[in-house]
Amino acid sequence: MGVVEKFIENNPLESRPSYQTAAELLPISDIWPAANEPRRQHTGIASGHPSLDTLLASSGWPRGASIELLLDQTGIGELTLLLPALANLTQSGQMVILVNPPYIPYAPSLASSGICLENLLILHPRGLKDTLWAIEQSLQSGGCGALLSWQGRLSPAHKDLCRLQQAARNGDCLHFHFRPQSESATPSPAQLRLQLEPEETQLALKLLQQSGGPSGQHLYLARAAQLACREQPLH
Repeated sequence: MGVVEKFIENNPLESRPSYQTAAELLPISDIWPAANEPRRQHTGIASGHPSLDTLLASSGWPRGASIELLLDQTGIGELTLLLPALANLTQSGQMVILVNPPYIPYAPSLASSGICLENLLILHPRGLKDTLWAIEQSLQSGGCGALLSWQGRLSPAHKDLCRLQQAARNGDCLHFHFRPQSESATPSPAQLRLQLEPEETQLALKLLQQSGGPSGQHLYLARAAQLACREQPLH
């Protein structure tokens, strides 16, 4: 008697471990059926900064992904970094949503930067639970081109960050998530992580992590001189 026959004889059907087929596993929410997803474009959304685009694996901001921007001060040029892409999105009729920005955006300045204000929405949900719900629903709605969110005093759990990354993928939406630099030591499912720091008239960027491409590079972008006098802590 062979090994297989002995196993079957010594292990009646009712005592054998159960196995599930791939079709049975698909309904489980924690499993991502990547093979069944439509092929996505590998070309990213131009950042408006050619030197940055050359460092990014998708030659621009990755589509349908969470992008973490780690910084300890606001007003250092972080919005200037995003404005070219946001302007293009709003001009093409796509919605841009800001969730809990730490300050009131100055509408005339946004308009002069090319932002179509009628396609800009600002949300102020209360509490971490409501904030995460609002972000997730907006990302996966399919009607949002980009969403910017600012982490409060409470850090989302890793499972929540995974949900936001999946929501961004499902809605093919850019998700820019501003978080403190201390989070750089914590693993994240974000497809791209950049560290931002002010250096006189420049904004220093360090590429901490990116899917499908190298990391560790440093880049310096010019920023408006008046930003230096408006810097303030993120919290």
